[in-house]
Order: sequence, then C-alpha cells, then structure tokens
Amino acid sequence: MSEFTVSGREDLYRLKTMRGLSRVVIRTERLIYRNLMAHALKYGLWALQPGGRLLVQDNSPNVFDLWPRFVSFKLIRQWTYKLTAGEADPLRLDTDKGEIELVRTRPPTPAGWGAGVVFSGQEAELPRLRACLDALLRQPELRPEQGGEILVCGPSGGEACLEGYPQVGYLAHDLPSGPRVMICRKKNALIRALKGPRIAILHSRVLLAPDTLRHVPEEFEIITPRVFTQGDGAREDYLSLGVHDTGLPGHVPRLTPSSLRRVPAERYLDLYARGLPYVDGGLFCVRKDVHERCPLNEAVAWDEAEDLEWCLRALAAGFLIDLAPQAEAVSAVAKLRASSLPPRLTRWLRGGKFAVQAGRHRLRDRAERWLGRR
Repeated sequence: MSEFTVSGREDLYRLKTMRGLSRVVIRTERLIYRNLMAHALKYGLWALQPGGRLLVQDNSPNVFDLWPRFVSFKLIRQWTYKLTAGEADPLRLDTDKGEIELVRTRPPTPAGWGAGVVFSGQEAELPRLRACLDALLRQPELRPEQGGEILVCGPSGGEACLEGYPQVGYLAHDLPSGPRVMICRKKNALIRALKGPRIAILHSRVLLAPDTLRHVPEEFEIITPRVFTQGDGAREDYLSLGVHDTGLPGHVPRLTPSSLRRVPAERYLDLYARGLPYVDGGLFCVRKDVHERCPLNEAVAWDEAEDLEWCLRALAAGFLIDLAPQAEAVSAVAKLRASSLPPRLTRWLRGGKFAVQAGRHRLRDRAERWLGRR
C-alpha cells in the first residue's frame, strides 16, 4: 500500500503500524473534536518514507446551526505547522480549499535503545532492583551487540548493588537533603548519560515483559507501555497513560482525571477527548532529542505531579504523548486504592461501563454520519 487516508479514530489504529508509504491524506472533520489531530499528523508523517507527501484536508462544515465550529482553518494551520516542525517541510497551502501539503524530511530514527533505572540506594530495594534488571536483560534491544545500554542511577558509593551484573553501568547521583525528593534532576542526569536515540526510564519496582520494547513503535516522542499490577491472580491496569483537566499553576481542575482503569486499552484514543494526556513517571520512553528540547523541570519534586507538568510542557512544544498498548509491564508496588469488591465482580462492573461507553461512541458516530459529517 502506497497511500492511506485517515478520516476517523479506527484509521489511526491502523496508520500507527504502517511504514514506507508515499502519501497520507488526513481529513480533519472527525478528528479535531476528539483531540486526535496530533496523532493524525505524527502517525501520518512517521508512516511516510522520506520524501513522502502528507496532505491535510480541512473539510469540516462551517455550519453553526448544526454543529458549532470552534476550530477554524487558522488553528488547523497553526497545529499542522507547529506539530510537524523539524519533521516535514511545507509544500503547498490553499486557504480556499482548506488544504495543507507537506513533505517528510526527517529520516527515520536510528536503531538503538538505552534503559535507565532509578534506584534509591536502600538495601530493602535491592531485591526489586535485581528483578527489574533481570527483566531488562531479557530485552534483545538492550543487548550490547544491538547497541543497547543499561544504567542504574543511585547515590555515590552504591555500585555494590550491581554485583553479578557486569553488563549494567552505574551512574552516581546524590540528591540534596531535605523533605523533597528532587527526582527530576536524577532522571535528567540519567537520560543525558544514556547514548541511545530511544530511552526507557523506570523505577526499580517496574518489571518489563520479555518483549516490551519490541512492541514500542519505532517512531515516537514520549510514550508509555501499558502497566499492570498483579493481585489475587488477576492483573489490573495501573498507572501508565492518563489524562488530566489541568496542571497549570493557579488553574483548578474541573474534570475528574481518567486513565486505562476507566477506558479499555484497546480504545485508548478515546482518552484524549477527556483531557490533556500525560505518562506516569514510574515508566516512560522518550526520544533523546525530544528530551534535549524538553527536559523534566528540576524545580519540581517527586509527588508534586512532576510527570504531568513535564507532559504539559511537551504538549505545548508540539510533542505527542502516546501509549504502546501491546508493550506491557508490571509494577510490584501499587499506590492506588484497590477495589473492596471481589476481583471478578470488579472486572464485570468495569466491563459494563466500557460497554456503555462503546455504545455511546457508536451512537455519536451514527449521529455524525446522519448529519453528513463523514
């Protein structure tokens, strides 16, 4: 297939896995009000071969009595040029037709991964650290012969934690004393020390599945695997991709945060209509050049929503916050309150909520088609 047209959410799930296309066409009308234009633009560019063409067609009707139009072509233009800067060059702009055409110029991201583990240095954490490292060493992408690299970042003098792990390096980083844990300084130092173009950062409580990195897309900017907790013989979605109403200083959230505990991972794009996305700081992947342009904020500490603050700045800078739903990991520590109901009943109730939500989306899709919004 050399050309692909994107007009809705289901097309995006398919486009995300495509590579080597010569042309991608984005029709905006069913994407803009679900907050999915960034996905369409990024997925579209990454699916193209260098020199391939991306065509944006803003075909949303400007009819206020049927559907209020809050997104003008001026905003479509701003989004397109901002989100594709550094990835593509403009070719053509036709304001009468509402069309923007670009050519992909950025080459594919080179092969290579690095992984960094955040370690406190406490002896009680050593068993979790070893389990975390064992899981990382099962990732083929992190083997030295594949250009892979693993670093543990802990306090000075803590190198003994790597006894029996000659393949793993140690980065000494001492946090300032006091009640605040300046975790962003530590993670920034760790990311800068790693050499690979793709970086995975995780706390020692997180265990990757053997094929986690294989299921992370080749092209991304900031992305998270799907993280579970294990309990009573059943896995539950834990902290990974979430959405929040606001994290801006002085602005009070008005909507309840949401995550994969509320929306099934198979329909994770539905989350983006509910708020601004962020990835949990316990496990995330970032392209190294993206981190260079948007590092974590070293004025913000652990347990101060530092991951949300970082992702909001990344969004404003034009980067995509995404999920790799087939890439899986397990957190050995669960900070969220567990349901008091039996696990089978909890899953049944959540399944019912998901079914209701899916039905609501189908009704909305039919309403849009009836109104001629194809």
